[in-house]
Amino acid sequence: MPVAAPFAANDPHAQLRRLYTSLLEEQHRFDEFKQLLALYPAADTDEESFEAREVRTRLNGRINEWLSGQFDGLSPAQVALWRSIVVEERINVAVSGWKESN
Repeated sequence: MPVAAPFAANDPHAQLRRLYTSLLEEQHRFDEFKQLLALYPAADTDEESFEAREVRTRLNGRINEWLSGQFDGLSPAQVALWRSIVVEERINVAVSGWKESN
């Protein structure tokens, strides 16, 4: 099984699952995650501002600490999506499987 371990560390889905688990198991991590996301400025352009890049770098640094350095980092698009879900409490139901089952 030692061969599978390096692959799992680089698998983006495995990394996100580890982030979800970390946020669910540790309330203080979720609170800090939400606080940092709230600092990420919502932008109308595709260009990430210097301020936004600094916040994202700080957020990725904290996530790396929580996950013992095995996280590649969130992209600007991912941070914006997380921000809209966690901070603004918006979920796009158009991509949700729940919409069709109800």
